[in-house]
Amino acid sequence: MKKVLTLITLITTFMIPLDASAQNVIPADAGLKPVEGSASFAKSYKTSSENLLYLLLSALNELNYSIEEIQFKTGSVLFKAYKKEFIASVASQDGYNSFIKIIPTDNIYNFSPLLIQRLHTYIENNNGVNFQKIL
Repeated sequence: MKKVLTLITLITTFMIPLDASAQNVIPADAGLKPVEGSASFAKSYKTSSENLLYLLLSALNELNYSIEEIQFKTGSVLFKAYKKEFIASVASQDGYNSFIKIIPTDNIYNFSPLLIQRLHTYIENNNGVNFQKIL
């Protein structure tokens, strides 16, 4: 009986972390992983910058992300998704190509990469749509 209790004590001693900082680590199965590489943040599209901005707004609306602020003159959109704020900037490379960059406002890249991939997927699928001004 003493051997069993000693064995259980040893196993629990080595299995439970003694370091208090180990409890502040985000679990791997939480779905929140640091996004690595800037490939998922910036992407170029064959459309005008104005059309890309409208596609971005349409994607944010479709995915039920909360739009906080829109700056049409600079081509930037501040939005909130899953309790995290992001800023998306749209710029024109030339007359036929434009560029979008989506980054978190607090520079903490610990979120699901699917959040940004969904926006890019929506924009790619609807890139043929041209928006017209209504007078």
